[in-house]
Amino acid sequence: MMNSFRACFLLLSGLQGAWTTADASVAAAAAPAQVSIRFRDQSFVEGEKIRLGDIARILAGGEHAVAELETLEVAKSAGFGLTRLLDTDVLFARFLQPYAGRFVFDYDHKTIRISTKAGKLPADSLARLVEAFVADMPKRSGEVRHWEIARAPAEIMVPVSPYSLELSFSGSKRKGKVDMNLSIRNESRILRNIPITINLRVEEPVLVAKTQIERDMPLNADNVAVEMRETTQMNEIAVGNPRKLIGFLAKVTINPGRIITPRVVAMPPAVKRGQEAKIVYRTGGVSVTADAVCRQDGLPGQIITAKSLVSQRLVRVRVTEDGWLEPVPGG
Repeated sequence: MMNSFRACFLLLSGLQGAWTTADASVAAAAAPAQVSIRFRDQSFVEGEKIRLGDIARILAGGEHAVAELETLEVAKSAGFGLTRLLDTDVLFARFLQPYAGRFVFDYDHKTIRISTKAGKLPADSLARLVEAFVADMPKRSGEVRHWEIARAPAEIMVPVSPYSLELSFSGSKRKGKVDMNLSIRNESRILRNIPITINLRVEEPVLVAKTQIERDMPLNADNVAVEMRETTQMNEIAVGNPRKLIGFLAKVTINPGRIITPRVVAMPPAVKRGQEAKIVYRTGGVSVTADAVCRQDGLPGQIITAKSLVSQRLVRVRVTEDGWLEPVPGG
């Protein structure tokens, strides 16, 4: 009988020991893991997102915990070439506090600097971009252009991640000192705009008075000739084919050597007040047209006001030789 009692006691003692060990294992598994985070004073990132692993060294017991925390997105980066400051207490409150049930954090309490990496645009890249843009501008037959960069940053910073460059007009001028905008963008949005100014000289065939032409005198081969002249400083844009002016009457007295433009010739306007015309919007290689009503008469090259029938707004447009309308930036 004593042997039976002793056997039962030993069995119960063994079960109790097993339960105690199991409870300890469960408790150990449920206890939050200790995680130590050491933030770097200065970090560098490439993209628009900042992950914890980019700015700190994470010490933890398990590889899965480290991998999970390292990929945790904790902030947006500053623009490329710029630096932002990040308070680690704010970071903890916003992004690490939700993990408090799984981890016990020990981290640095300080403000850290995070810079976004940038590269430099090669010196000849801007020149090639301007050259292509100028070559793609609409031009009349025989027109010759010469350009140089008048104003641009000495160094243009660009992202180290994939990007593209786009040039566009930022003013209404198309020759002389032309203001432009250089956009640096990624796949989804514009990252930075940089103002650029170029000097654009234009030479083109124009009609020139060989002798003095009195008012109401017709233009003919005896008193005019087509010559190649620089028209950079001319506010008026000459007709694409200057010979089209021959046969019209002079509206004013024209001195020898003067370039003859539509303004000094009694020729009909390309568009008239109240006339419907097409506004042509060009973006890259794509053209979109919209109906509009002219609010003024307009000769080729003149800037007039037209009312868009799509938006019902007044816009400033430039009249082309064919009677089309081109929107003027800022109009």
